[in-house]
Amino acid sequence: MGRGGGRKAGGDSRDRAVSETISFVLVFALVVASVGTVYALGVSELESTRDAERVENAQRAFDVLADNLGDLLEGAPSRGTEVRLADATLRSTDGVAVNVTVDPASGPAESWSYATAALVYDVETGGEIRFANGAVIRDSERGGATVVRGPPLVVADDRVLLRLIKQEHVGTPAVGGSDTVRIRMLADRSRVFYDEDSASYDMVRVNVTTPYTDAWARHYESRGFACDEVAAPTPDASGRIACTVSDVGDVERVTVVWTRVTTAFE
Repeated sequence: MGRGGGRKAGGDSRDRAVSETISFVLVFALVVASVGTVYALGVSELESTRDAERVENAQRAFDVLADNLGDLLEGAPSRGTEVRLADATLRSTDGVAVNVTVDPASGPAESWSYATAALVYDVETGGEIRFANGAVIRDSERGGATVVRGPPLVVADDRVLLRLIKQEHVGTPAVGGSDTVRIRMLADRSRVFYDEDSASYDMVRVNVTTPYTDAWARHYESRGFACDEVAAPTPDASGRIACTVSDVGDVERVTVVWTRVTTAFE
């Protein structure tokens, strides 16, 4: 009877061992499935969040860059702005041009045209921050392009002040990696191209050649211009918009100031 009781106890032990093994397998399978789900759904979202934060940081750095440009326009000889790359690329690119036309009612029209470089912060998985003509433009795959900080201009009830920033880049055209890069900016002395009082003006117009015609049109329209898209941008070429001061009949004074700014990576 004692031996029979021993065999029963052994059977209970084996049953518990089998149950514990099955429980371990089920728990382990649940853990593996959970980790797989988190990896499949969470990692990509974390990477997107990380990339968005990189673009946010780049935008803040480019805001400082625009502030430093303001110092140059006030007469400072040079300024440096640090930008942390964080697995991104900072480069200079062409494809931006500006044309300004002022047509007073009492005299001939005058025009100024120039090409300008742009500084671009590229995130590896998409999205960029661009600094061109004194403005900061943000482009992302989620929300499209927006002029988050416009160029230095004034459009008031009776006055228009246009600052033309011809941006040129020297030295290495692009840098990448995870280091911190300093953008050095130097400016020539500003020149006044036009500064006249007139009884009235027939037209004050700004044409911009840019990959981001929609963003620029929205910005200029918010500042009192009426804009038309002359040519739509393509993957291989910039587009062009024409923006005219909508209440030009009320404008009594127009000033056009030109400044050449040189940038370099250090």
